[in-house]
Amino acid sequence: MTRSSADPAPARQRGNAGVPPGSLTPADDERAAFNRPVTAAPSPLTAGAVWLAAGLAFALLTVWVAGRGAAVPWVDEHLHQWVISERGPGSITAARAVTWGGVTKVVLPALIVIGAAAARRGTRLGRRIVAGLLLSGVAGAGVYVAIEISHVIDRARPPVADWAATAGRPSFPSIHTAAATLFAASCAWALTARARASWPRRVIGAGALAYAAAVGLSRVWLGVHWPTDVIGGWL
Repeated sequence: MTRSSADPAPARQRGNAGVPPGSLTPADDERAAFNRPVTAAPSPLTAGAVWLAAGLAFALLTVWVAGRGAAVPWVDEHLHQWVISERGPGSITAARAVTWGGVTKVVLPALIVIGAAAARRGTRLGRRIVAGLLLSGVAGAGVYVAIEISHVIDRARPPVADWAATAGRPSFPSIHTAAATLFAASCAWALTARARASWPRRVIGAGALAYAAAVGLSRVWLGVHWPTDVIGGWL
């Protein structure tokens, strides 16, 4: 038995394909856009390759820094002296503002809010809070690992006379940079999971990269870290 061409069922199955042009309302368009499948995330293989490469690079950099002991690599010394000669009051003020983006007492509580807000629509408040706590907890664990590594390496910071901000703990890796990078990556992961098109994912990803880069560079500009400390924090 076959359906006649007047049967509306095929039109319903095809979605908007069976609707005459001009008959859709803005509300119809909005519902159709919401019901489109979410753009696929990167494959586990791609994500694993990125993590493996970053981990290997960090391990090699850590061994290189630790092997030099108290000696400051030429590239660190050269870039540090260039920063000291180029920075001014205005750029220092800006760097001091940016560097707050890597303060753990700021970013970890913020992740609780972001994780709760990024939960699926209709999720109960209790589950939203748990999601935020998990997101913040994972990032906090990463910061803890970075702190422990810094104590093991125990690298000296640049001369205190060059500092334009307060600092504590050993120099490698930069804890501010690590915290900012983990914060940016966690936000990007949580927010892109809710994106329903590819362009928001690209915008979120670019914003995360810019955030981590800005905080890391602010640490060098303030004279409290060597450049390789910041590279270690990013990795």
